[in-house]
Amino acid sequence: MGLLDLPAPLLSWTDLQLARAAPEAARILVWAAAAAVLSMLLYWLLSPQRRLARMAAEERSLRGRLDDAHATMADGLASAGRLLRLALLRLALVLLPACIATLPVLCIMVWLHAHYAYEMPQANAEVAVRVEPKTAEGRLIAGDPARVEVRDAGGALLQSVPLGAAVPVVHKRAWWNALIGNPLGYLPDGSAIDRIEIDLPEKRYLSVGPGWMRGWESLFVATLLAGSLLLKLLFRIR
Repeated sequence: MGLLDLPAPLLSWTDLQLARAAPEAARILVWAAAAAVLSMLLYWLLSPQRRLARMAAEERSLRGRLDDAHATMADGLASAGRLLRLALLRLALVLLPACIATLPVLCIMVWLHAHYAYEMPQANAEVAVRVEPKTAEGRLIAGDPARVEVRDAGGALLQSVPLGAAVPVVHKRAWWNALIGNPLGYLPDGSAIDRIEIDLPEKRYLSVGPGWMRGWESLFVATLLAGSLLLKLLFRIR
């Protein structure tokens, strides 16, 4: 489990309760709305909103001076310089709060990808399995749970991986798994196999549009952006 996976048990339990009343597509919208609320709330709490409001008022005043036809060039240059300094100061003030505010969004997106992106194949479905190095051959074995077996050219079993979750890739542990874990675990460091890819069916939540738009990502991102913008306007978040 990676750092961004720490809220996963709570998210899974909450999703199980939501499943009693809402289908998957509706739950994606709920999670997107929750991500927007948590993110904007964190940003509002951590950023100096009063100071940002005063800076915004000063910026409006400075822009008014720049638009003044009777202002001298010296006044214009001074106003432009002050505007630039205010812009850089604003960036410095909001950068850390904005980065921290993305954490709820990242945690929810990581969890959604593990639970809403793919589904387990039907019992008799043909599923392609790719193995690195290509000298080995992989095959999906139906069962409860299903598993992937990797054998060498002579038929000797090299690796057997139970598919306890609909995750299409198994690999050796990498540095970034400290942030995002693989629900299936990892291949042993000493294994002759470096990577296994399974062509699991992708879940589709939209019936129109290109294939890349029909997954959970488009519903989530559109709702997240709309919700964040609405909260920003309603509560005048700077």
